[in-house]
Amino acid sequence: MSDTDEHQVVHLWSLDEDVVLVGGDDDFETVLSGRWGAQRLKTDGLVREALRRMQLGPVRLTNVGQAPGTGAPGCLILLPVLREVAHLVVRTIAMDDLLGPLLSAHPLSRDAVFRLGAVPADRRFRLVVGTSLVLRADGLVMEVRDSAYRVVVHRPEAVWIVGMLTRPCRAEEAVAALPLPAGVTRGVIGYLLAAGMAVPVDPPPGVPVDLPPGVPVDPAPGFPVDPSPGVPVAPLPGATVASPPGIPVDPPAGVPVDLLRVVPPPGAPAPPRYGPSGSSGLPALPAPDMS
Repeated sequence: MSDTDEHQVVHLWSLDEDVVLVGGDDDFETVLSGRWGAQRLKTDGLVREALRRMQLGPVRLTNVGQAPGTGAPGCLILLPVLREVAHLVVRTIAMDDLLGPLLSAHPLSRDAVFRLGAVPADRRFRLVVGTSLVLRADGLVMEVRDSAYRVVVHRPEAVWIVGMLTRPCRAEEAVAALPLPAGVTRGVIGYLLAAGMAVPVDPPPGVPVDLPPGVPVDPAPGFPVDPSPGVPVAPLPGATVASPPGIPVDPPAGVPVDLLRVVPPPGAPAPPRYGPSGSSGLPALPAPDMS
């Protein structure tokens, strides 16, 4: 699916709920007080106004305005400042359908850094083993031990994407499986990676794995191991091989294998799709005030 005629991804920024803004020693300083103490920033009118609005709730940096005297977009001035206080900033992804955010990443550490990048199409990702998911009043809360972020999932659409990552999955496989704009699916996966809730399970392309002879290989779940040419692979004694339902592991010679197909029953409604005219119609979980 293309994002050109469908709902677009919206990136929002806000200050953590316990952050308090106060003036500094002069008109060019602002002090942010939070759970890790106070931090002083050199600010001008544009930055102070942006921080004030971020204290009230999630904002789009592109809506802040232009840098005075330069005509440059205000986000070019704001981004370096916000990197200095990344441990006080909540990052949120939404769609432009006015139904509220999809999910938010809340910092839990003084060293929290949210590095959001492009999601590689040729690599598989999955949730971090041990990720906890607890339904609370503000949404489905995801946490990983020792992670620098906690993720709150606000809408069912984001839950679908989280569900795709319970097993190794490429972004394009999730795009093809879900009735969502492609950019939204990739965007949510990117946020889960940046927040430490998901990790890649394949090595980067072109990176060889060259272990010394005799070193055993303990791959991550779903990680393929390619043996050297001519070296047979035998399972460990007593080991079992799991396969998808309906797919035999080692069929007898000459016996055809029919992959199990999931066919909806007659008259079943088609899954909801997103388009230029509206949303899926699914009820949203409680979300923060976007005003």
